[in-house]
Amino acid sequence: MTFRKRHHGLLEGLAAVVCACALTGAQAGAAGAAERMASVAVPAQPLNRALAELGRQAGVDILASSATVGDRRAPPLRGRLTPSEALARLLAGSGLAFERVEADVYVVRAGPAAPLEDASGPVALPELLVVGVRTQNVDQRRDPDDIQPYRVFERSTLRAAQAHSADDFLQTWLTSNGDSRQAIPRTARGVPPSRSNFAFRDPNAQAKTLVLVDGRRMPAIPNYERLTQADVGAIPLAAIGRIETLASSSGALYGLGAVNGVVNLVLDREYRGAEIAATAGLSKGGDGDYGRLDARLGHSTADGDTAVMIHYGQKRFNGVAYGDRVEISTPLDGAQMKAGQWYSRPPGNGITLFGVNGPFTVGGVSMSKTYIPADYDGSTPIEAVLIQNAEKSAPGLAPAHRDRLLSTDSRTDALLANVRQRLWPGAEAYLDYIYLAGRDTYPTAIGAFSTRLTPGQGAASMLAGSTPVELVAPVPFIIGTNDVRILSRRITAGLVFDLPGRWRGGVDYAVGDVRSTQVLSDRGYDGLSRPAVASGVSPADGRPAPNPFGDQARFLADLDRYQEAWAAADPYASSRLEDMSLRASGPVGRIGGRDLTLSLTAQQLWEGMPSFPTDPRNHLSMRSRSLFAELRAPLEGLVGVPGLELQAAARRQVGRARIFRGSPSAPVEKSADLYLLGLKAEPVAGLILRASYASGAQLPPADQLASTTSMSTSFVVDPKRNPNQPVYAEGWFRSVWGAPADLRPDQMRTFSAGAVLSSPLLPRTRLSVDYTRIEGHGLMVAVNRGYDAYILNEERYPGAVIRAPLTDADRARGYTGGRIIEVRDLSENSGSSLIESVDMVAEHDLDLAGGRLGLGAALTWQPTLSQDIPPDSGAYKRTPDGGSPKWRGAAGARWSTSRFAAAATIRYIDANLPTALPERTTVDLSLAWELPRAPGAAETELRLGVRNLLNRWSEDDPLKRRLEATVTARF
Repeated sequence: MTFRKRHHGLLEGLAAVVCACALTGAQAGAAGAAERMASVAVPAQPLNRALAELGRQAGVDILASSATVGDRRAPPLRGRLTPSEALARLLAGSGLAFERVEADVYVVRAGPAAPLEDASGPVALPELLVVGVRTQNVDQRRDPDDIQPYRVFERSTLRAAQAHSADDFLQTWLTSNGDSRQAIPRTARGVPPSRSNFAFRDPNAQAKTLVLVDGRRMPAIPNYERLTQADVGAIPLAAIGRIETLASSSGALYGLGAVNGVVNLVLDREYRGAEIAATAGLSKGGDGDYGRLDARLGHSTADGDTAVMIHYGQKRFNGVAYGDRVEISTPLDGAQMKAGQWYSRPPGNGITLFGVNGPFTVGGVSMSKTYIPADYDGSTPIEAVLIQNAEKSAPGLAPAHRDRLLSTDSRTDALLANVRQRLWPGAEAYLDYIYLAGRDTYPTAIGAFSTRLTPGQGAASMLAGSTPVELVAPVPFIIGTNDVRILSRRITAGLVFDLPGRWRGGVDYAVGDVRSTQVLSDRGYDGLSRPAVASGVSPADGRPAPNPFGDQARFLADLDRYQEAWAAADPYASSRLEDMSLRASGPVGRIGGRDLTLSLTAQQLWEGMPSFPTDPRNHLSMRSRSLFAELRAPLEGLVGVPGLELQAAARRQVGRARIFRGSPSAPVEKSADLYLLGLKAEPVAGLILRASYASGAQLPPADQLASTTSMSTSFVVDPKRNPNQPVYAEGWFRSVWGAPADLRPDQMRTFSAGAVLSSPLLPRTRLSVDYTRIEGHGLMVAVNRGYDAYILNEERYPGAVIRAPLTDADRARGYTGGRIIEVRDLSENSGSSLIESVDMVAEHDLDLAGGRLGLGAALTWQPTLSQDIPPDSGAYKRTPDGGSPKWRGAAGARWSTSRFAAAATIRYIDANLPTALPERTTVDLSLAWELPRAPGAAETELRLGVRNLLNRWSEDDPLKRRLEATVTARF
């Protein structure tokens, strides 16, 4: 949706209302959070099934351990009730009680029910049996007090957030997120610009962060000859029931790819009724408008046997151009630039000149930089102009860069559909469909035309000095338009059923695909442009040599004649996914009255690219099979340590990759054995201690698993042959590049230890502190040393240079090696990495002024992020600290009643010079209240918000302060 500036005054007024109400809202409302009534019809049956049925019909989660529920039976239940009323009736006389721990989450436990206001904070729930499931999440429900340090965000938190997507939400609240940028669609975020981007601990770790939806993989995005992280940016936040994250290795639980972390988006599949929500947002400058629309409809039959739900969501962004932001018009400073670099910032309005290695001289005046104004017409001596502007940069913003976009025009659409059918008591089938589409359109204005001048020569005859001079012109090096579209789909069919011995089983099959289309129309400067400008000599084709020191309009007109159409981007790419799994879980014994539980999974996963964008004849496929087992054992009864629990998991995964490049190649098979071992205990009431060891592994991209052979030669002298002639004099040799047969998957291991404190002295308070150490060893490195390095240092790299047998004639000439017939520049398992991090999370609830005040804070300190590779390789090496901020923090407060809520969030990111990430603190405010309504009328909620209240500027958040309003109607 597009907005006009006439809305600006209205939204500014709304901002004032938000700020005022956020300070005074504590005087309004009644206590408690309202429950919604639902029509329920639950027949008499075992209590565990009755709780499951009630959860489905009421649209809530009801959690209980199998040991707590036991073999109790439940009476019949019918009527229009709140979940609390229904639970009270079901549990009457059973000796069990329940507690409401979230807006739609209830816990069944032994003993009398504790009033909500007396709760002692979040409840640790080991070996949960989820009996009221609004989702089809195939992973076990994870808990923040579990053995591994999960961060879990429930639906009530997600719905209250001012976030465009799960990506945006986690960048605000998940401080272990190494990306730490705003989820504003912009070209620097990837292709397409609106795609999601998850990278735990390390901003470059997208390939090492696994993204799941309902515990299953989504199809990966095709990128040339690789498959990259799945895009879930189009999934509406309103459609997500909870987000489970783990910022460490966990390959035993999730398989290959779960190296630095896992994100699991658990969708809310059990909504009943109708709801529509619309959001409009606008930046303070009256531009950068955006909007969201969410609509969902859910229906189930009276007996609850059949349920259908559909959810549609749309997001739109209108781009912000460089010309709309004065902050980006800061002139280029030659002291901070390097000759020949790719200029990410646009130049000023004129030609900028700066010395590459020091000052240069004009008319006897020494200077490090100067500029030529855009309106210079040659009537004034150029030396006088350069001296007048000494130590200055061209001001303002070059007109050709005004339409260069900081954020892109973007639209995403999502359609989520779900059908569930109970086949018989204890068995249910479902069909699930996810459709995600994104489109980004933007003009491309990339870099700036630049060339190096030699003082006293060519066009730079009036310059003097020993240093080259870099010339940066006020025009983009590449200019054009880009239209990127991406479509992701996944359809899943499954069956879940009861098994004997209180076991539960499931089988599911998912198939998905991604289709990516890019229409690119770019023009750039040809290879003669730079020499013509630097030398002042016209090329042989008759075009004039542009004179940068003359009339500027003429210079730009002549330079424009050196533009040519660049090769269009590969227009189409696709990928496919097939995922089939069989699961079963249940108790295998009892220790001290508690169940010893076992979960088993067999999975087959296939991913592939039917064709490469660069060559439709080529393709790749990767198939893996895995067996997984997870054991949860309550050991308190054996060793006498209170709350002692063991988690052990193991996975055997075998992957096979096949790649076709012009001709078929033999399949490459790699395997990995992955483990998890963890313990937690509660030595004193309210204190949980936990520690774990977990391994992870990552297969190299399929294009790096194959090797290629060609014919090459070298101009160096072979130390073992004739010292008077280069290698090429003896002819060609085979050159082999790629992966050796014994290349191993990247291996990672994580050690974590922490404590969770929920003291009875501070009710409803939780504090967790966790140390995480992620070590990478035997990491694959594409060394790219070059064939000359192997020939000249043959002893250092045994097996890299293959020679013909040494002949008698060779010995007679004094040669010590035969003729070179092959040189291998192959990847190695010689890299290592280290990440050390401390994560702290604090939460506290208290009753205040007739409502509930929730306080929360998260802080991550990451002192170490390093990557070590062989010093003699040509592989890319990050900056010493890895380019990630050492400190990231977020804090928030939310006061709510049954009809009103006010919230504030503060986010902090430490400065990091290697990545040019500035230190910044942003503040968000929001208000929400339910409007009065007549009986039987729709429930209407209004939300007003301000994001980036302090109006902080960064290229990652070019919208600056923005105002948004949301109206939600529920029927």
